[in-house]
Amino acid sequence: MTHREDFRAYMKAADRTSSSNGDSHLTEAQVIAYCRHEMSEAEHEAAEAHLVSCEPCITLFRNARDFLEPARDDEKEITADETGEAWRSLWQRVQSESSTNDRTRETAGVVSVDFPRAREKKMPSVVPLALAASLLISFGALGWQTWRLLRERQSRRQSQEIVMQLEEKQRELEQRLAQSERSTAEQLKQEREQRLAAEAELDQLQARLSQQSHENVPVFIARLSSERGAEADVRLRFTGATRAARLRLFISKPYEFPEYAIELVDQRGRIVSWASGVRPGDDGALSLRVNRSAFSTGRYRLRLFEGKERKQLGEYGVSVTVDR
Repeated sequence: MTHREDFRAYMKAADRTSSSNGDSHLTEAQVIAYCRHEMSEAEHEAAEAHLVSCEPCITLFRNARDFLEPARDDEKEITADETGEAWRSLWQRVQSESSTNDRTRETAGVVSVDFPRAREKKMPSVVPLALAASLLISFGALGWQTWRLLRERQSRRQSQEIVMQLEEKQRELEQRLAQSERSTAEQLKQEREQRLAAEAELDQLQARLSQQSHENVPVFIARLSSERGAEADVRLRFTGATRAARLRLFISKPYEFPEYAIELVDQRGRIVSWASGVRPGDDGALSLRVNRSAFSTGRYRLRLFEGKERKQLGEYGVSVTVDR
């Protein structure tokens, strides 16, 4: 069978297959005339419009073009064995398509046959290039996805670090606030205790003053002009019925220290009366109670100390008179 006869047989078989679908397709003569440019301009435009929307006819056109194109220098003619093999494959596909069209009428059409081209071209295949392009695109997309994931992971890590830093600062602020609250509470507690102690001491002093008023205890007031000593002596006098007396001493800076200590010594340096933890009153005076039994008429020395560290602040002369 010649090359032209093979082509005519293929076109007739394809035409029978397409006509069995009930659709209008191009005939064998129309496809050949279209390939050879033997149609009029109107017929050529109509056939071209049909080929754009008809897959079976465009398949016939491609196969017919392969048959009708002249052989090139770098192409070789197809052998008779290859033609026979293609023909058998064609009829198997046509028969299979015909049986399928009987069952499903919705997708009927001419079966596209992988009919070998009349001449095998020695051009490089496009498939490896397409595969290479697909691989490049795939690798590019994979690289972009990897970069995006890395950026998201880095951003997530930075956000976590910022959150951890904020939480750490919040914990530090909470600890400082708790410590400040504890310090404030302790300070308030100390101030409350000091106030209660001062109130209790005031009550005791008032009770003592009340008792002294009933016992007829005289009060002697002296102003110490200098903590280093005064020229005038502090005068203290016990009458016949007086058993005790109270000294109220005014100094220049009564609130410089929270408490004081006072000692009275005789001419031989012997302590005859003393008091510690003496605090200035509301008027700034230091109050000291002395008993008559510890004194006799004569001169004494009054020593003033800072209460806690026993630092001597001054020494003053005291003149005592005891009436018999």
